[in-house]
Amino acid sequence: MNFNRIRTAICSYGYSTKIFHEPYIAMLPEYFDLRAFVERHNNNSKERYPLAKIYRSCEELFAAEDIDLIVVNTPSPTHFEYARKALEAGKHVVIDKPFTATSKEAETLIDIAKKKNLVLTVFHNRRWEGELIAMKQVVDQKLLGKLIDGEFRFERFKNKPNPKAHKEEPLPGNGLMYELCTHLIDQALFLFGMPKAVFADICKEREFSEIDDYCVIVLYYENQFRLLIKSALLVADIGPSYTLNGHKGSFVKYRANILEEQSVNGIRPCDENFGKEDETTAARLTTLQPDDSLKTVKYISPDSSYIGFYQKLGEAINNMKINKYVNAQLLPVEPEDALNGIRIIEAAYESVKQGKIIDL
Repeated sequence: MNFNRIRTAICSYGYSTKIFHEPYIAMLPEYFDLRAFVERHNNNSKERYPLAKIYRSCEELFAAEDIDLIVVNTPSPTHFEYARKALEAGKHVVIDKPFTATSKEAETLIDIAKKKNLVLTVFHNRRWEGELIAMKQVVDQKLLGKLIDGEFRFERFKNKPNPKAHKEEPLPGNGLMYELCTHLIDQALFLFGMPKAVFADICKEREFSEIDDYCVIVLYYENQFRLLIKSALLVADIGPSYTLNGHKGSFVKYRANILEEQSVNGIRPCDENFGKEDETTAARLTTLQPDDSLKTVKYISPDSSYIGFYQKLGEAINNMKINKYVNAQLLPVEPEDALNGIRIIEAAYESVKQGKIIDL
């Protein structure tokens, strides 16, 4: 069955558009017609999209009658307002992480989307990275036996203010919890589901900082499994990004960040070697052998691409056209999943406030 292509617009034309959104949307012309961008002062999108329309404000874009889908990839504090306006204008919406600053805002957007029968999803793109797919294989195949504990880390060394000044402002949705920890929290939800409790330590480490730039969260699951999530901006010697320990072994992986690095270097998703990992960045999988010895092997992540997000999105919107309702289970990321991530963030801040474990 043939469908009209989904008339798509993006709320900016900066780094996230060029690296995370546009390349993948462009690879799916059977689904998407990428026809507009918001550029307040420039016309940079004309270089790649000479026929695309440029809007000078998001408000102008929301009022456009020839747009079906809007990607909200503006600064975090604007996500709720812009997504709400886009939904109220009758557009399907993709929101960059973080979903919103509060669970109440997330619930409001979900309610609007349901009432208007519109697709709403969150761009938790790192679900499609090879290292997470590799961990899911290890977990699903129970290669480590019963899991005991794990650590997910996203650390950097940034001892000077972010050149994007708006990211250093103490506004709702800003700070390291929303910038980086939200990725790790979503990956935990994807692999293990909703934890039963949260404990956290969140603070400012850089002398000039007005936002939280150090975060440690412990997620407590059933069967005594604990997952530590950490993000910080003053880590000069960065260690493993993912560690899982179980009764029968361990999985250790340093962050490869292949998809983003290749895109920054001009490699397009359609190129032959895109998203391929080699042995130099492979994980270490150490498992207990029948003779009680330990064997360590390199575990190369599967080939990966963020295109899976937009493939599922295109299929979900087309399914909605057939059945006249949104099937949330077909979405690349269910908004309720992203809502749970925001609830965990709120519980983490409450844990710091009360100095205790917070039940979920």
